[in-house]
Amino acid sequence: MTTISIPTTARGKVRAFLKSQPTFDAFARSLGVESRYVLNADLIVFAEQNGLLDQVKAIIVGHGHSVGVASNMVEDALVESGIAVANANVTRAFDLDRVLSDVEAFLSPVVRKSLADALSPVIDAANKPAVVTTVEKVVLKDAPILAPMGQVPYAEPTGKTMPFNKCFGTRSTLAFGQKPITLWEAHGMAPKVDTYFIVDAEPMAALATAAEHETNVWLVGPAGSGKTSMPEQFAAYTGRPFTKIQFTKQTVVQELVGGMGAKDGSTFWKDGSLIAAMRRPGMVIFIDEPTVAPAGVQMIVQNVTDDHRTYTIHETGEVVKAAPGVMFIIADNTNGTGDESGQYAGTNQANTSLVNRFKRMVRVDYLSKQQETSALMNRCPGLPQTAAEHLTDFVARARKLPEMEGVALSLRQMVGFVGMVKDGFSAKYAMECAILVKLPMTERAALEAMATLQWTDQFEQLVAGVSLSNQPSTSATAAAFDDEFSAELSR
Repeated sequence: MTTISIPTTARGKVRAFLKSQPTFDAFARSLGVESRYVLNADLIVFAEQNGLLDQVKAIIVGHGHSVGVASNMVEDALVESGIAVANANVTRAFDLDRVLSDVEAFLSPVVRKSLADALSPVIDAANKPAVVTTVEKVVLKDAPILAPMGQVPYAEPTGKTMPFNKCFGTRSTLAFGQKPITLWEAHGMAPKVDTYFIVDAEPMAALATAAEHETNVWLVGPAGSGKTSMPEQFAAYTGRPFTKIQFTKQTVVQELVGGMGAKDGSTFWKDGSLIAAMRRPGMVIFIDEPTVAPAGVQMIVQNVTDDHRTYTIHETGEVVKAAPGVMFIIADNTNGTGDESGQYAGTNQANTSLVNRFKRMVRVDYLSKQQETSALMNRCPGLPQTAAEHLTDFVARARKLPEMEGVALSLRQMVGFVGMVKDGFSAKYAMECAILVKLPMTERAALEAMATLQWTDQFEQLVAGVSLSNQPSTSATAAAFDDEFSAELSR
């Protein structure tokens, strides 16, 4: 087969000449294409089959070119790929005649010249030789994580781990007790360890082991059960930085994401609380009660807690990716399905996609009576153990009253009660101020009735100085609300 290269400037004339032949359309149909899509190599085949090669050569020579010999099949492959090759034997891919060939018959000379002037720069650019470059494989490495100039250095792993039991001072015999927990150095940004904090091993382990996998955790439980103190103390024990983002009905997107600011005549971007926290390695981001926030605000949390852990700042185009070790923890009085008890006014049902971002939903409940007794004694130095036991026993039984379902009776309320008694107030008045006055009427009446029954069978006798040695009480809570108990705490 003859191989002739058709120069760019001659291609339109060659194509027009061959298309004028009566058998050209049938030839194109035999190739399964329209006549305008017949490739250069096939044009030469058609010319050879019909004895038209000499005329084609004459057209090429008439345009100031010699008849170069090359593989038109290679040329056509390059042209079809959109590649212009700078080679003496391989011609330019585009020319004006070819572009205008299908409409040439409808153009006046003036219009054709206008189109030629407009298209010439485009055709020249398209026909520039391809730049052949050597592409090397680039391996990206994480740059050292450094805090901005003048700021506290970012936290970093110490390279050491510690078994969960040893790290948190627990004695669990379950497998998680020996799980290694990464220790961090936060350069003074970690919260302080609360020596009075009582670690509930299983929920704390669920939190700590999730952190090892950068797994999001949703904490659910009643008010006052320790949902806030647990993640803060997790950060303290492991040396991580900690930040709390409190949500309200008034929380707006800009508070979390940030916005443009102005200074000295120029504008700049200022991170919101959530984006700023995401930039800090090892940060425990504690999101408190997101279900009270508007849906648009919840959507921000949903965006950053997906598997990509990123947020795109539309104003600047920056994609902020959570730094290594960042952990997202939500604490909410509900599990995201809303509140049917009426105890948590303003709570909204969370988007299912948001809930699903949190692979672990850990229930944080009140401590056991034994743990609460220890915690109460820790929080109230000098409180006799018997007095602490009386109070925690009373509260534990009170929580089981049908009327008290869903009502918070927390350790902090007990601490408040003991504090008032130690300040010299009667147990009855202390209970009124620290616990009863905060309750709805039905719940208040039920708890007050329970306490009063204890007072009537022992409290009044103790006030009158009657010895109870021959009248032992079967109630461990009786002494918790009498004035003799008040006097004991005040000593």
